[in-house]
Order: sequence, then C-alpha cells, then structure tokens
Amino acid sequence: MDDKKNPPAAPELNKSKGFPIWTALIALLVVALVGIASLVAILYYTRSDKARLERQMAEMQVKQEQAKINEKKAADDTKLALARNKQDEVIAQARSATNVLSQLLADVRALNSAAETLKSNDAGKLVAVYPDLVAQARRFYQTELPAVSADTDVVTKLESIRRIELQVAEAVGTTFEPGADLRVTAQNTALWAEPERQKVSQVRSILGSLIRESKVKVTGGPVTAASPTLEEAIRRLTESESATRQKLIVQKSSEAKTEGDVTLAQAEAKRVLDQAKAEAQRVIDEANEIKAQAERDAKLRQAQAKLEDVKTEVAVRDTLDEATRAKLRQRAADPSVQAMLAPLITPGYWTPAARSGGYREIEKKPMPFSEIKAAGALNRDSNGLKALVNIACNQKNDRPKWSDIVVRGLNFNSFLVDPQRMALAVERQKVLIEVAPVLVEMKLLEP
Repeated sequence: MDDKKNPPAAPELNKSKGFPIWTALIALLVVALVGIASLVAILYYTRSDKARLERQMAEMQVKQEQAKINEKKAADDTKLALARNKQDEVIAQARSATNVLSQLLADVRALNSAAETLKSNDAGKLVAVYPDLVAQARRFYQTELPAVSADTDVVTKLESIRRIELQVAEAVGTTFEPGADLRVTAQNTALWAEPERQKVSQVRSILGSLIRESKVKVTGGPVTAASPTLEEAIRRLTESESATRQKLIVQKSSEAKTEGDVTLAQAEAKRVLDQAKAEAQRVIDEANEIKAQAERDAKLRQAQAKLEDVKTEVAVRDTLDEATRAKLRQRAADPSVQAMLAPLITPGYWTPAARSGGYREIEKKPMPFSEIKAAGALNRDSNGLKALVNIACNQKNDRPKWSDIVVRGLNFNSFLVDPQRMALAVERQKVLIEVAPVLVEMKLLEP
C-alpha cells in the first residue's frame, strides 16, 4: 500500500546537459581580457615604432644640418685659402719690388752725393790737375749723370709699391682677392727698377774710373789746399775754350790787316765772330735743351708715376668698395640704426622741400636723400645739426620724431645747449652720414 502511495523517484533524465552560466561568463571574460591585452600590445608597439621613427628623423635632420654647416665651413675655408694665396703672392711681389727700389734709391743717392762731393774734395782736386780728365768730368756732369733717374722718381714708385703692400697686408684674414692689376703693377715696378740699377752702376763706374785714372797718372803736380777744385777747373776749361775762340778771331783779323785788306778782314772777323757767337749760342742752347729735356723727362716720369699711383689706388678702392658697401648695408639693416633714423626712413607724406607747408607726396614714401642733403643736414657743424633736427622733428613731419632731442614746449634749437641731447643729435647725424651711401640703394630713402 505504501509502495503505491509513494512511487519511487524517476531518474534525472530531464536535467540540463549544457555548460553552466558561470562557466560561459568566465570564458567571455577571458576572451575580453585577451582582446584588451592584444589591443594594448598593438597600441604600445605602434607608439614605440612612431617614437623610434621620430627619433630617427630627428637624428637625420641633425646630421643634415651638421653636413650643411660642414659644407659651408669647407667652402669658406677654401675661399679664405684662395684669397690668402693671392694675397701672399701680391705681398711677396710687392716686397721684392720694395727691396729693389730701396736699393736703387740708396744707389742713386750715393751716386749723387759722390758726384757732388767730388766737385770740391781732394779727389776732385786731383782730377782737376789733368786737363783731359777735366774734359771727361765735364762730359760726365753734363751728359752721363743727368741720364740717371732722379731720386724723387724712385721715391714716388717706392711709396706706391709700399701702399699696395700695406693695403693687401691689412686685408689678410679676409676673403679679399687682390686684382691682377696689383700684381702687374708690382711686377712692372720691379722690371723698371732693374735696368735703372744697371744704369746707376754704369755711371758709378765712369765716376770711379775718373777718380782711379787721376791716381794712376804721374805727370801732374801735387795737390795742396790752394789747388783748384774740379768745379773750378771745369769752369776754367769752358772759359779757356771761349778765350781760344776769341783769340782765333783776333788772329785772323790781324792777318787780314797785315794783308791790307782791312775791309775784308773786318768782314771776315765779323763773320768769324758771328760764327763763334752762333756756335757759342748753339752750345748754350744745346746745353739748355739738354737740361730742359732732362727736366721734362723727370716731370714726365713723375707724372707717369703719379698716374700709376692713381690707377693703383682706384683699382684697390674699387676692389674693396663692394666689401665696404656690404658692411654698410649690414649696418643700415640693424634695427637699432633704423630706429635712430625712423624720422627719415619711415614712409610718410611730408618732405623737407615742403618746409612748414603741406605735404608734398601723394603716397607715403621715405624722405628724399637729395632734399636732406640740400637742406645741409649732413654738414658736420651746428648748422648741420639744426637742419637735421628741424627735419626729423618738424611738426608737419608725419613720421616718428626724436622726442628725446626736441622736448615739447621748448625751442627746436634748445638742444644745442644741452650736452646730453646734443650728443644724441651728433651720434644720429654720424650714423646717417655713415650709412648714407647705401640708404637709397636699399630703398630706405628716396633718391
């Protein structure tokens, strides 16, 4: 009975056969964690690669910049080396020419001194003892000595070549390259000096031979304090020759009288006298012409030397001019300089030609440099300063003004009695004058 009332439990055939819910949740969580970890790893490696790439690019850029710097430095060093080679070449040529000219100058002065001394010293008195040597000495002083270059010509060329050497030496260490004209001038000067030295040597040999020959001769009398000098002997020789010619004239006149042909004798005497006078005048004229020609040659050589100097100076100045202008342009571009000159270079309508009247321009422009100059603002005196300040601080000037020089309410020219304001005006005028050659070129001023 009991068995029927309580039948046995049925076997658990209806129990679920799938995974438990919590197992599925854990699996999903693991998958999510793995995905997140993968994403984090991907982001990490992506950022690491980007950072590494940026570092590599930065390093490459640094290397490129350094390469450019090294390339520029190499180019500058090459340019300096080339310039230095040319500078050294010109300096060496100039020094060589200087040495030759210095020796030539010493030789010329020594020769002139020896020739002048010989006219009055004992060696000259010994030469004066012998008539044939006196005639040779006269020819030496009248013809051979004047053919030597004057010491003034040598000095002119020496100063010119020294000027070249100094100008190039001062440019050592810069990229200035001396022009071919400087090298040619140095070479030509040295080439000119060598034959002149040979000429001096030849004339000195003639003078030495004259003195030496006087010591060789033994037929003359002794030299005493009363013996005539060589200069006196030359003068006496000239007078003696003139007297001989006169004596010949008289002798021929006497012979004519003896023959009884007084008229013919007088005519002949007159003819001979006229001929002698003409000959004497010819000799005098020839001597004067020789002297005048020597003077003309000396002046011509001096003029040519000065011309060469001028050409050299112009060539050096033209060569250096571009470097100077580059420095001036850099100076004019300095903000502090432009601030000083703001009342002039700032575009505006008013110009100095308008004075206290209205505006002259129809569009804003910097001031015209010609009007600033015409107003006398570049003159280095009180009037020039007043002109410059009156332009910069004119009430009609629609540009910035120098309020630190002209104080409002005071007379324009009161700055002249204030040392501090006066110094400011002087400084700004000095800067304007310094950069004036390039202001128009840089369009900071109108022409």
